[in-house]
Amino acid sequence: MPVLAAASALSTVGVAWLVWKASDRLPGWVAAAAGSPMAVRCIGVIAGGVAVLGLLGAVLVRTRPPAPAGSARRLHADQGGTAAIEMAFVFPLALMIFLIITQAALLFNANMVVHYAAFTAARMATVVVPMDINDETRNLVYGPDQGVSEKLEMIRRGAVLALVPISAKLDTPRGGDILPGGEESVHRAAQGALQYGEVAEADMPWWIRRVKKQYNYANAYTEIEILAPDHWQDGDPDPDCPYRSYRETNEWTMWGWALEPWCSCYHRDLPIWDYWYWEDLDVTLSYQFLLEVPYASRFLGKKISVPGREGADFAAEIEVRATLSNEGGPETRARDWTP
Repeated sequence: MPVLAAASALSTVGVAWLVWKASDRLPGWVAAAAGSPMAVRCIGVIAGGVAVLGLLGAVLVRTRPPAPAGSARRLHADQGGTAAIEMAFVFPLALMIFLIITQAALLFNANMVVHYAAFTAARMATVVVPMDINDETRNLVYGPDQGVSEKLEMIRRGAVLALVPISAKLDTPRGGDILPGGEESVHRAAQGALQYGEVAEADMPWWIRRVKKQYNYANAYTEIEILAPDHWQDGDPDPDCPYRSYRETNEWTMWGWALEPWCSCYHRDLPIWDYWYWEDLDVTLSYQFLLEVPYASRFLGKKISVPGREGADFAAEIEVRATLSNEGGPETRARDWTP
């Protein structure tokens, strides 16, 4: 019992230290992660678990009577068997609380990484949105209901790579096929580190094969959304479109046919979002962090189905929204978002 309490207290001190360090001297996304509802929940679980373990230990110590003086009296008053029975009853509960504390600490760490991944996705957006990629030219992006957006997939892939360290292993890629650039990105990273040429998977080091499986999981359980441009959100992009033109109406005036604002990107056969140069890019990242501590996972997550894994799996959905100004403008602090 004292060992479990000490280990739990050490975990709590470590988490509290991270929160304190994130208060003023680290990047904005770190402070946002440390003060997010998920982090507060984890810290509450850890602190509550440590308090319960300490209370259980105190109860066991106080209920044990002092040994009387004299060897004969000590023999007749020996409570060792009673203490062993008490410990047998209390230990499963104490172990469960310790496992929950451990899982909460891992979830706290995952929450930090997901916030970083959201910041990575937003930073990727500031690079990708101004690019010219096929039909998506400068500052134009297909929304999820408009077409297949290569820019959005590039932004999502940047977040996926940032989430690999905390991801579980998945043997097969999402949908049976890796998305363009996915597995190749892992291979290129490995080749750059080890100066590999084209090698068979069986000849790769174990850690490269492990990274591939972790990438498969991150790729399968990471989703991103980017908020529509400001002038699209009211359903009428024409009046305040930054790239607006004008078209003639059926109304005749003394100056000729009256003109009205016209957003050409909105009135295309396949509409496409048009972001202004300094407009904020709001990226929302959703990730399913697999909880793998036995028995404790079901208390902190929801049940999901992971291909290739036996038994019930539980995951905690972490959703974060990060904002950066388009084309390298000033950083806006990452923040939690509840849609």
